[in-house]
Amino acid sequence: MGVKYLTGEGLAKRIRKVMTGDNPWMCVAFLGPTWAEELFDGRVKPENLRVVCDLRMGMTVQTALRAGGAPDNERLRHLPDQQMHAKIYASDGGAVVCSANASRAALSSADRIEDGVWLPPGGKAHREAEATFETRYSNAVRVDADALERAPEHLGGLGASAVGTNEAVDIGNSPTLLQLIRHDPEAFKGIRFVFSNEDVTEAVKAGAKAIMDEEVPNDEGAAEDGRAGTLKYHCFANWEKKESDWPRLFISVYRRSNGKIHLGMYRHLRFISEVSNGEGETQEVFVAAKVRWNTGGAAFGDLRKLATIRQCETELKVLFQNERTFERVAGKVLDAGGARNALELT
Repeated sequence: MGVKYLTGEGLAKRIRKVMTGDNPWMCVAFLGPTWAEELFDGRVKPENLRVVCDLRMGMTVQTALRAGGAPDNERLRHLPDQQMHAKIYASDGGAVVCSANASRAALSSADRIEDGVWLPPGGKAHREAEATFETRYSNAVRVDADALERAPEHLGGLGASAVGTNEAVDIGNSPTLLQLIRHDPEAFKGIRFVFSNEDVTEAVKAGAKAIMDEEVPNDEGAAEDGRAGTLKYHCFANWEKKESDWPRLFISVYRRSNGKIHLGMYRHLRFISEVSNGEGETQEVFVAAKVRWNTGGAAFGDLRKLATIRQCETELKVLFQNERTFERVAGKVLDAGGARNALELT
């Protein structure tokens, strides 16, 4: 029997069957709060189950880790220095390599598409997958008390177990950007979101900077980071908006072609109607000054303290890993409610 393609309910059934085999193991990025119930149909999780999961991307919550026996289970591990996005379920009965995380939404929901392949036991692919897991497992470390404490208590935004539910979620004292957009868009009063995936040319940047250096005092904006003369200009070109329509305060969400997300908090400085593009034409440019992340308070629309910029970028990268998802908002300036609707976070 050879490799077999799986999808939908057939995929979920094969994953559960594989996990009932001897010597079960899994290398799966995100664990939902009910992952053990999903994989073992309510039966007791095998004591010898070995798990490598991801904690760096912030999508596995404390409830899920406790369900796996953290902080005392030596067999529940993570890689502290790497992001781990794989999804492999295996035992002596074969392996399933797939897109599905260990969550209700991935394994029991009818409105999500998941695909994968089954590797029969004893074959070359199964042996290679097992050997790779053994290396990862040996390099991984136990989800100890410190790792458990650092994991989010609730996912609130786009967690596999949270999507599609109406449960009230405590987003904590420092929520991620997506959590706050979803659960409290009014917190962004006076703040907009600028979504972009196109670069401003170096010629336009240089032209705008030359104009700004001439017109703006050297110390304007120094209070943003406490150092005089350090104002940095960030350009947003060809947005087909009037100056009066451009937001005074905004959060820029920029997606690079490689899928990496760059976040920043900005305040609008100037609108320059004609900046040379170096090819005999001009562009309209909105020039903004970067505000230190989490400045908050009156300096940035009374916005509450958020999670770190790295946590927020990582969560957005997961959301926008499919470029088509970003196309819903690319080139738009939206308030939090509009972003929530466009990204289907309700």
